[in-house]
Amino acid sequence: MSYFKFIKTKKFFIHAGIAIVVAILLFWGSFKMVANYTQHNITIKVPDFIGKPVTTLDDFIKDKKLRYQIIDSIYSPQQTPGTIIRQDPEKESEVKENRVIYLYVTSTLPPQIAMPKLIDRSVRQAVAMIESYGLKANIKYVADACKNCVIKQFYKGKEIAAGTPVKKGSVIELQVGKGSNNETISLPNLIGLSFCDAKNKIQSSSLQIGNIIADKTVTDSCEAIVYRQTPAFGKDKELNTGAKIDVYITADKNKIELLDKKED
Repeated sequence: MSYFKFIKTKKFFIHAGIAIVVAILLFWGSFKMVANYTQHNITIKVPDFIGKPVTTLDDFIKDKKLRYQIIDSIYSPQQTPGTIIRQDPEKESEVKENRVIYLYVTSTLPPQIAMPKLIDRSVRQAVAMIESYGLKANIKYVADACKNCVIKQFYKGKEIAAGTPVKKGSVIELQVGKGSNNETISLPNLIGLSFCDAKNKIQSSSLQIGNIIADKTVTDSCEAIVYRQTPAFGKDKELNTGAKIDVYITADKNKIELLDKKED
């Protein structure tokens, strides 16, 4: 009975109130400490690292309250070596202070690959293989009974054996047989093709690229469009194997439309 009498006393209510206040203060204090430790609701916008040279990163990030780490290098001949081409997280992302931003940089040197064996393959197979290896093809037709056969492969003017290390992006010259001199092939229509597609079509047709005439709009020859060719295309026109075709390229698609209207 004495216990029930005590909980009805003023003293009990005072102690209970103090305990509740202390509990609330302890809970609030603990929450504030955790929030301060984890920096709750405090974030930073990730800056744009793309295009920044590696040598400037320390100065660029010193006032950003962030860290960076370069985790991979990628060879990209279109990009300036030693610059950032990718980041994780992306720019404008919200992150906590001291977060590590992972960066990908363009390598200063192209990777080396083993030269494939192209001899005795057809020119079409050889070109496809060269491109799959990240190399470039330059075809030279020579007198040989085996039409469209790769006879020799060269790198920088010297024969190169299969398996020899070569830099990615290098130009490999192929000597290809053009068959007997009196053999002819239909003249391909190149109008409207990108220069790279036109080049592949010419080479796979046992023909050669002649002069390349680019107008002032061209900045990327591979993506430029062929708007004229010499000899001009005709359904019944034929050329001797190994003959050259001159191509005129532009970045202005309207040029082709204007030419079509003139022909009409």
